[in-house]
Amino acid sequence: MNAELQVRKTVQEHNMIGAGDTVILGLSGGPDSLCLLHVLKSMQRSLPFTLQALHVNHMMRGERAKEDEQWLSDHCRQLGVPLMVTLCDVYGKAEAEGISPEEAGRKARHSALQRQKAMLESPCGGLCKGSRVRIALAHNRDDQAETVLMRMLRGTGIHGLAGMEYVREDGLIRPLLDTPRSEIEAYCAKNGLAPRWDSTNADTYYTRNKLRLEVLPLLEKEFNPNLKETLARLAASAREDDALLEKLARQAAAGHRGSFPVKELAAMDGALAKRVVRILFAQEGLTEDIASAHLESLLEAARGRRTGKVIEFPHGYRAEITHEEVLFGSV
Repeated sequence: MNAELQVRKTVQEHNMIGAGDTVILGLSGGPDSLCLLHVLKSMQRSLPFTLQALHVNHMMRGERAKEDEQWLSDHCRQLGVPLMVTLCDVYGKAEAEGISPEEAGRKARHSALQRQKAMLESPCGGLCKGSRVRIALAHNRDDQAETVLMRMLRGTGIHGLAGMEYVREDGLIRPLLDTPRSEIEAYCAKNGLAPRWDSTNADTYYTRNKLRLEVLPLLEKEFNPNLKETLARLAASAREDDALLEKLARQAAAGHRGSFPVKELAAMDGALAKRVVRILFAQEGLTEDIASAHLESLLEAARGRRTGKVIEFPHGYRAEITHEEVLFGSV
């Protein structure tokens, strides 16, 4: 199946875009986002939605980055697609926040796209009633395989094995997630598209680049020539199990906020109990950095009825065991 047909199929199966929606495409100028730009533009002939693009200049490649920005501006103008451009000193952001340039760039792109989405959804944004704003990212099937492998190497559970989501609650969609990189490159070649080449994509200092350029080719050569497809199937299988566990956990947590009966938590299967705890903490504002060690400590205390025991969680949050309940909150 070619890239355009696959994208149309993925969009339909996951109800990614509907009539009247506005789609903001994160556009780098590489093969993936350029392919998606043209496919989405083509889809407007049969599906009435608004398309615009947003490009983040990471200020990492000097004049070449400015040339890319101008090329994208001219290209989008020819297509009749509005393009917004934002600047971010990624190296400076990485140093200031103590994170990798790779992570700083991802955060910068996400923030810029979410700001644009919020502006469109504001009272002055001009959206029609009932329409949605979607953020389209150009992650493909090979990216999914790389994500799953990277999480496996770092240590992950079933949620991590599920890989990237097709549709997120915040409106983010990934229409290319079923499309192999080879089909994307074939689409660009067939349609005379000349993607912009980002030299940082060849720098194996970055973890994902090293996996893509060195680790995956080695594993494909020595063990499984269809490894990317295999990892994508693993993600799909894990996603089904993950969705069921999440549904059961939300049913169990329904009606509870700030506390949960200690007896019920102690009697639950561990996989379900951990998800219930995550949901209850998310209601209090803690959504990141909860490790397995935190969850195991809490379940051990609950099952041992260790009344008065306080389990410290990240960012100042805590869980306290009382005679009847587990209390969730922050200091």
